Amino acid sequence: MNCIDGRTGKQAAVAAFALTMLSFFILTAGATLPLQAQTESAQSEVPPGNHNTWTSGAPMITPRYGAAFGVIKGKVYVVTGATTSEIVTNNEIYTPAKNTWTTGAPIPTARYVPASAVVDNILYVIGGCNSTCASGGGATTVVEAYDAATNSWSEKSPIPVAIDSVYAVESKNIIYVVGGYVQGAGRVSTLYSYNPATDTWAQGTSMNVGKSNPATGFLGGIVAAGGLGNGGVTNDFESYSTSKNTWKTLAPMPTALEGSCFGAISGSFYVAGGSANNGGPDPIVEAYTSKTKSWTSDLAAIPQGTVVPASAVVKGQLYCIGGADTGSLFADTVYNNVQIYQP
Repeated sequence: MNCIDGRTGKQAAVAAFALTMLSFFILTAGATLPLQAQTESAQSEVPPGNHNTWTSGAPMITPRYGAAFGVIKGKVYVVTGATTSEIVTNNEIYTPAKNTWTTGAPIPTARYVPASAVVDNILYVIGGCNSTCASGGGATTVVEAYDAATNSWSEKSPIPVAIDSVYAVESKNIIYVVGGYVQGAGRVSTLYSYNPATDTWAQGTSMNVGKSNPATGFLGGIVAAGGLGNGGVTNDFESYSTSKNTWKTLAPMPTALEGSCFGAISGSFYVAGGSANNGGPDPIVEAYTSKTKSWTSDLAAIPQGTVVPASAVVKGQLYCIGGADTGSLFADTVYNNVQIYQP
């Protein structure tokens, strides 16, 4: 009896070991290709670790705010923008995996608070306040595209209206430019779309509220949260359906903010910092969750409140880069810090 029990135990152990090894080989063989294919979508998933926390990365080479930005193959590109005294052409590249900065070819046209988005690994920089803004001049219609593979710039069809203080969102290889400021018209509600494949522009349905520097992203649709309206900073939150060409109003932000850091991660849209009174920076962090259709405002504050920083989402983390103590041109204090939020 004891011998039979012992033999049965050994057989069970051998069988369990064989099953474990078989599962290992199945998982190993099947995992390689899907992981490669899921790289882009995986960037929006929350990684394991300490949640609702902030850490810091290596500081940006040149302190700037109101820059263009975008992510190409896991690297964050921060282009042009303003220092305390000038609008610059700098193109600086942050690699989160190595926590290092390098430089790329400078942008031909320097501008402040342009829109920017990435399509097929090309960074498009749209409009923005050009060098004449310092002397009371206006925005530009210039659109320039950066090819990271060749480290080169090319000019594209201009946006129909000179515009600045604006952000853009990419959806299905189309770039949507949301709101902004137009000299003589104030804070606008317009929506322009750009098709890089045909190098053409079109105009869509306008938002319900005109505003500049809203936090923008994609959360089931193109979303625009907060921003500076013609009557002051707003907590308006709207979503645009690209298939229906319509906007709908969502639950308002708990705090009216403009010029924030922002990004969509795992079904939530995060808004960090910015200005609550069109003045100094506010450290508030809030998040809207599409599942509950509600906002959360008890999140860990951003360590350094900042206005119009560069924003990026890489592997489920929100990167807030640079910014200033105000959204006005040539701020007294301009930052080069890299603040990283893990939801």
